[in-house]
Amino acid sequence: MGTKSKTSSNRKRGRGVFCLEGDWWGITDTTSIEPALELLKSSGQRAFDYIHRDVGVVAELEYYLAKWTQRQLARYPILYLGFHGDEGCVCVGDARRREHKLSLDWFEERLEGRCNKRVIHFGSCGFMAKDARRLRRFLRRTGALAVCGYKGDVGWLESIAFELLLLDEFQECAWDAGRGMAGVNRRLRKHAAGLARMLNFRMVHG
Repeated sequence: MGTKSKTSSNRKRGRGVFCLEGDWWGITDTTSIEPALELLKSSGQRAFDYIHRDVGVVAELEYYLAKWTQRQLARYPILYLGFHGDEGCVCVGDARRREHKLSLDWFEERLEGRCNKRVIHFGSCGFMAKDARRLRRFLRRTGALAVCGYKGDVGWLESIAFELLLLDEFQECAWDAGRGMAGVNRRLRKHAAGLARMLNFRMVHG
């Protein structure tokens, strides 16, 4: 079997990932998306950077979302939100408390008009099980190129495997309105069709 050589000189600069992640299974649990990001960063054909921050309370999420939308972080156009979730909401902190369930409206208010040439992946169970018209309104009001995630419950390993492919496609695609994101969606459904169906993956783009 042949080997692939990879040097810094032939790796093109990729698009950075801004990852915000909550506690998954309790305060002592060490489960994290970050090792997967590091794997992709070290193995892809495009060198890309990522920022990973742990988020324990709503105020932290709000703070980091505001940071992500600033001009100096434009080279991190992929927002990856890794939290527990439900239909149209993300759970931050103690999911038993109503005020810690953040709706699509909550995100729309904070990101309105601030996501030009950016994409948002909700790595949360069920978040994308919303009416398509509502999701398209979210795109219009935020200005994002695409929003994606899952319509139902997902397994940890299966979702991580799929998200490695998703983030890699975001590195490779043309970064333009509509066409590039449609290409990402099409290739994922061709080359990772089984995972896409199993996870009830959904992407809405312009």
